[in-house]
Amino acid sequence: SSSSSAAASTPAPTKPATAAMATTTAFSSPSPAFQLSNRLNGLDKPTVWHEFSPLASQYGAVNLGQGFPDWDPPQFAIDALNTSIDPSSGRNANQYARSYAHMPLAQVLAEDYTKRLDIGRDIDPSTEVATAVGCTNALFCALQGMIGPGDEVLLLEPAFDVYIAQTQFAGGSPVFVPLRTAETETEAEAEAEESTSYQKKGTRMANDAFTLDLEELENAITDKTKAFILNTPHNPTGKMFTKTEMEGIASIMKRHPQVTIISDEVYEHIVFDKEASPHISMASLPGMYERTLTLSSS
Repeated sequence: SSSSSAAASTPAPTKPATAAMATTTAFSSPSPAFQLSNRLNGLDKPTVWHEFSPLASQYGAVNLGQGFPDWDPPQFAIDALNTSIDPSSGRNANQYARSYAHMPLAQVLAEDYTKRLDIGRDIDPSTEVATAVGCTNALFCALQGMIGPGDEVLLLEPAFDVYIAQTQFAGGSPVFVPLRTAETETEAEAEAEESTSYQKKGTRMANDAFTLDLEELENAITDKTKAFILNTPHNPTGKMFTKTEMEGIASIMKRHPQVTIISDEVYEHIVFDKEASPHISMASLPGMYERTLTLSSS
């Protein structure tokens, strides 16, 4: 590997490293040798997870802010993992995986998205599917590959905090477009919406409580805009953009061909009423597959 060859070409030190270099005190009081790059200015502060997760643990609170599983995987997943690394299965798994995606996995994903997106052709697993270590890593790779100094990235506010940090880390500038609070419904409107099975009288759902002003979105686009991160179902509001809203967004993006839609759909399977409020993928809309990078998670 490149790292091993670099290590082999490095001359051996003429004397043992000092004890000071073997300690971690240099990190708690940074010396010039451990200064962060300028591109990380402002990104070295504690995140919301550093603050609230310890507090939830300290006071025994139910932590609704961090989505980590606290249960064992199902047995079929454990069995599949064991089979995949067992030499007797003939999988030859003790090797580096293909860098874009392990081909058997890429093929399954391509088949799944071919059915779900229904773009009129088969999705090619060798050129149109890539995997990463989690969606956060996939987003990081996408922004590093697409965004540079001077580029702007549109973000819906409120937004998952990673979007801001990763945009800045790539050298870009986040531009915020707020989700507005919808006007209070009339009593007649509220009663008309009670047809969905999950709603109760007097309850407003996130889909109705938050709206995106499409004119405001388009006004935020400039000749520097390179990407628009669309998150549906939306974190943290829970809003799921309707087909009408998605078609409105698509219409805007078609007028600005320099903008790529990065569609973060990690919550696509957490849907309470698939008939009344289905998840709509931007890439499934006419003419949008080629303009959209769809991010999902398992």
